[in-house]
Amino acid sequence: MRRWIKALAVAGASATAVVATMSTAQAATARDYEAIGDSYASGLGSGNVVDSACLRTDASYSHFWLNRKGRASFGSVANRACSGATTAAVRTRQLGDLDANTGWVTISAGGNDVGFTSAISTCVISSEAACTTAVQSAITKANTQLPASFSQLFTSVRAKAPNARVYVLGYPRLLAAATSTVNCGTLTPAKRAVINHAADVLADVTRNSTTGRTGFTFVDSRARFAGHEACTATPWMQGLRMDEPAKSFHPNVSGHKQYADLLFSVTG
Repeated sequence: MRRWIKALAVAGASATAVVATMSTAQAATARDYEAIGDSYASGLGSGNVVDSACLRTDASYSHFWLNRKGRASFGSVANRACSGATTAAVRTRQLGDLDANTGWVTISAGGNDVGFTSAISTCVISSEAACTTAVQSAITKANTQLPASFSQLFTSVRAKAPNARVYVLGYPRLLAAATSTVNCGTLTPAKRAVINHAADVLADVTRNSTTGRTGFTFVDSRARFAGHEACTATPWMQGLRMDEPAKSFHPNVSGHKQYADLLFSVTG
């Protein structure tokens, strides 16, 4: 009887170990990759558009990062990011393919929630006072509304992709520093200062929203892009594009390559 009971105990322990091993193995072998987010993730401003509905391009940071890591390292890969997407749109429209086999997710989002593009447009065409008012409105939304929006998005991502390593890429400062003597058209030093401050707020709110979330890593791009913002001598950002306004103040090909290199430095 004792021998039989002991055998049952050993069998039970072995079964538990097998279940744990299977769960660990599943996480280790989850190899699918999804890029989700807004126009910074879709690649707008870099390369050729391959999806006109969402303005996805063939030169997004996800494209360069995949090539850097080697596509053989992954299972299925997809860029679901869409220009103009808010965090709510990312959550409701871009997570459909995430599952237990998803091992990697990258996210760029938040600017559309607070109307950052509209605020920058005001700065381009209006006075410094109007610029400050518009940007301050975006900052207020970033501080008061964006944390809850990020929480909903990140919780949904984790629920859909329990085994994924999630990398949340922050926005860089968009414009040459206010102390710079560069010619930036109507974007005066005062306007550049307030816009870059808003970019800092967005980055900080994004970073704080990832803090404490297991498997989530914030990737801060500000130091990497410093000295290469729009209006600098060697920009990694598009400046004001009158011919294709949607591309304005988005990373160019060099910028997306830098984003990819920065991401690789974190992911290996």
